[in-house]
Amino acid sequence: MSRCWLTIPEIQNSILKRRHLDINKMQGVKWSLTGVPCRVVRRSSTTMICPSSAHSHRLLHPSSPVNTPTFFHSFSPSLSSRPPQQQSQKFLSGIQNTRHGVWSSRPCILCASSVSSRKWRIHWRLYSVGTSSDLEDDDYMSDSDFNVNSNGHTKILDKDQFNQLRVILYPSSSDPIIKAMNEANSVQEVFDIVERCGDQLTAEQASQAVVTLWDLQKVYGRFGFDRDNIHGSMLTQFLEKIVSHPVFKKLITSLDRLCENLDSTAVSCMLLYLNKMGVKRNLPLIHKLEEVSVEGVSNFNMNALSRLCVYLKDSGIRGYYLQSKVMPIVVDRISSCSTVEDLHLLTICLSSSRSLLTESVIDQYIALVEQKLHENVFEDCDPKVILKIIKLLTVAEWSLKRKLLCRQLMLCLVEKIHSLSIAQIWDLAGTYQSYLEPRQVLQKIKQYALNAIGDSSSAIGKPQLLCLAPYTSPKLKNYFEGMVAEHLDRKDIHEYIVILFKTLRYIKTSNFRLCNAFWLKSMNAVELEIEKQPIHFLGLKDMMRRNLYHRYMYFNNNLGGSYRNYPFENTMSKFLLKDIRMATGLVPSKLAYMTSFLLSYSPKEGLPEDVIERVLLCGPQFSIFDSLVLSRGIQITLALNSFLKRRKMQQITALCRMLDSSCEQHLKTANSLVDMTHILRAYVSRGGSPRAFLFERILAAHLPFLSQLNSRHIRDLCFCLINARYSSPEILNSITQYVTEHKDYIHVTTSELVLSCLYKLGHHPPESERFFLACTSAFSEDGPQMTSLCILQMCLSLNMFGHLPSNIIHHVFNLSFIDQLDEELSKCSAKSSYPMQVRHLLMELNRAVCLDHPEENIPWFHEKYCQELLESVAVPSSVFLTEVHQALVQLVGDPEVLRANVHTPYYYLLDFEFLLDAESRPVPVREYVSGHNTAPHSHLPETQPGFRRVAVLVRNEEDYCVNGRQLLGRHQMERRHLELLGYEVVEVPHFHWYSMSLSTFTERLNYLKRLIYPTQT
Repeated sequence: MSRCWLTIPEIQNSILKRRHLDINKMQGVKWSLTGVPCRVVRRSSTTMICPSSAHSHRLLHPSSPVNTPTFFHSFSPSLSSRPPQQQSQKFLSGIQNTRHGVWSSRPCILCASSVSSRKWRIHWRLYSVGTSSDLEDDDYMSDSDFNVNSNGHTKILDKDQFNQLRVILYPSSSDPIIKAMNEANSVQEVFDIVERCGDQLTAEQASQAVVTLWDLQKVYGRFGFDRDNIHGSMLTQFLEKIVSHPVFKKLITSLDRLCENLDSTAVSCMLLYLNKMGVKRNLPLIHKLEEVSVEGVSNFNMNALSRLCVYLKDSGIRGYYLQSKVMPIVVDRISSCSTVEDLHLLTICLSSSRSLLTESVIDQYIALVEQKLHENVFEDCDPKVILKIIKLLTVAEWSLKRKLLCRQLMLCLVEKIHSLSIAQIWDLAGTYQSYLEPRQVLQKIKQYALNAIGDSSSAIGKPQLLCLAPYTSPKLKNYFEGMVAEHLDRKDIHEYIVILFKTLRYIKTSNFRLCNAFWLKSMNAVELEIEKQPIHFLGLKDMMRRNLYHRYMYFNNNLGGSYRNYPFENTMSKFLLKDIRMATGLVPSKLAYMTSFLLSYSPKEGLPEDVIERVLLCGPQFSIFDSLVLSRGIQITLALNSFLKRRKMQQITALCRMLDSSCEQHLKTANSLVDMTHILRAYVSRGGSPRAFLFERILAAHLPFLSQLNSRHIRDLCFCLINARYSSPEILNSITQYVTEHKDYIHVTTSELVLSCLYKLGHHPPESERFFLACTSAFSEDGPQMTSLCILQMCLSLNMFGHLPSNIIHHVFNLSFIDQLDEELSKCSAKSSYPMQVRHLLMELNRAVCLDHPEENIPWFHEKYCQELLESVAVPSSVFLTEVHQALVQLVGDPEVLRANVHTPYYYLLDFEFLLDAESRPVPVREYVSGHNTAPHSHLPETQPGFRRVAVLVRNEEDYCVNGRQLLGRHQMERRHLELLGYEVVEVPHFHWYSMSLSTFTERLNYLKRLIYPTQT
């Protein structure tokens, strides 16, 4: 490997500008410094840095021989701890040799081999361990309490919030031993130093030794992420080797004796780092450190306090008790928080103590953040501070108080997104998905993703590029399919399940062999990890499997319902059936998840009765989200099975009754719009009737919480209202008002969904001019990012309300858009349904534009498509149609004047048609239609003044909203278009025809007479 040398100013420059340092530009070597473990060395007036090899980290000097000293090795299976006496040397002479550059031979703790090292006096030290330069200390096992977020990205790393490079507890110390520990480059060096000190080790020296060991672990963890030959299990083994080593045990003994002499910073570091290294909490040393920390917590600075809070977060009941002692000190610091760094550390403290936060504390914290926003302190601060604040504010418990604050904070990050790491982008994207706004964030994330993939010299690894897949172009489907296939052969595939799942689901691959390989290999990897666990606590197996099987339930809906992996379903069902009958099945949340999967993919005969009985008995204990999970299982099983045997249908009915009963209790306890939308989604998912009183109660319960609206809530509400065919004017008007007032932050996909909801339900919003202007503006800015189906639906909705502008019309009816449409259809996964939906929607839009906007001169090019469609559509027939036809024959005349099932120009279907002259007498069909009934559709003739062409439309129950007599949008537009074609439209609604007032044939005849001959009544 070529050796490249860079000076300290260049490295500092790169870090300050937060971009990766590309050695390619400096020496022409075809790889960059970023992500490669390296070391800065100052000799004379020149400080230089050299990359490591692919297998070990090496400290190189221009005069170093080829076999340069090993900086860090991975563990060898044959590693054994050497007796301490074989390592002992005179410590002072060792330090002297180090200063003068004398070569010393010693065995390496990691590979048990003898290596030579030459020590140079080092004044500058830098470890480049990130995949981009803004991750100077991006360790796998981070101090951060956000190292695994709600999305579960185990392999995506977060930055250590406590130090930028290395933790030096005593920077001003002149102790040569502490200085040597600060400059140690391997675990063995640290152990050698500790061994040389013997029993004379001081509290400061012992604590710095522990911190240095932790730093070296972080370098190893970072290296493990970048290299395929080092995995998470090896990191665990690495820590186990350190903790079990005799010298480390000696270190623990010294700390036990001297811990009372440590200052606050050292105490907090010892608690946090020893815990992360795997030291047991029941050791006397840990108890002593906890007592010392609680006694002196009032004197802790914010750094020490934040470390202590992170340590106590997962310390069980004892930790909860200690947190109650620490929390008053943290709350007092809110009022004295003056700098951004203090706010950062305060956020870590509060995030680690969520269970103890009260409403008053949250109010104080939010007021502090708002004050800092008003002072514009976030404009120049580190993005990680804003990300951590956002992470804390997105906790559901205090959602009422964060309506606009998170949006403002995300807007502060818009101009800094280019400097974020992949892990930070992942976190920010997760927060965006919780709100689906502001749109500026999504735009920048997409640009970031395209730049990262398009930059061939980027040091970003493939696992991280996969994280960006949902924010790239669909044209990269083949590229990401290849990357997923590569990762399926990794030994640590279980750590990439979430990333691979999101990638496959986003690209909507039609490569089912790839999907099968992903699910089966992921399942095998998870089962292998379960077997490796030394202790199986309650629910561990389900927790690890749920990461997989719950995602499987949401995988098929993105592939048009055409994908199923039966081996995966059968094997996972066996595992879950076994677990559900054990103690795990007694936990309501776990029972809900397991039952949901089993119900979704169980045989048509249903589940075992003992399982159903257990679920029904647990009904009152299910939370709102548990009910949503169970309802999803019912939805899937009804969708996958057109016919169910009686036993399974009875089981589903019993579950629905239980969930409805729980729903009434949840309505009493729901305290946010999030809770309400979960209740609504659960009810609609399990097929609850929108005509039931319970459904009306659910919607009415939404009204007090509509002030909490955001784009995510809007999306959920619109989907539920569309599926239920239910028009709620209060909710719909609040949604349109929100879109109007927040148009600068709403993404065009949200606008499209709201327009589609209004169109399908036929609801006309108040202040429509401002609302539709906001929607058209959103389309002009972000329209190209939408799928073709969404573009067509948005245009059709705008046209229905009379607000489709000319520029959008010509954008759609353009050769470039048609080419884009063809390309999208050729690559879609659901080829059995998606192309048909798109083509039919394009036909409807073409027809609407031709009729409503003739001045645009858009040609009608769906004549052949409509003719072919007519051949495949059956002629409608029903008792309702027959009764209306009999009444019309009696009223108007025989078939010589009355035609049924007529197709107009542009292929609207009329139930009945007849022509009346100026004296309202029926005109025989042969006089105005050539060929009588043989014509494919009627042609409008030049008639004398006063002639009326009447179209009778029989309106069935499904043509209206279920909760009233509001005609659906497409039928409203149909009526308008028929009037434009010259028809007088007569509609016969089912609710009138079958009403008590029209119970006899004579009454129905008179009713039609009033509709057709209004002047004669």
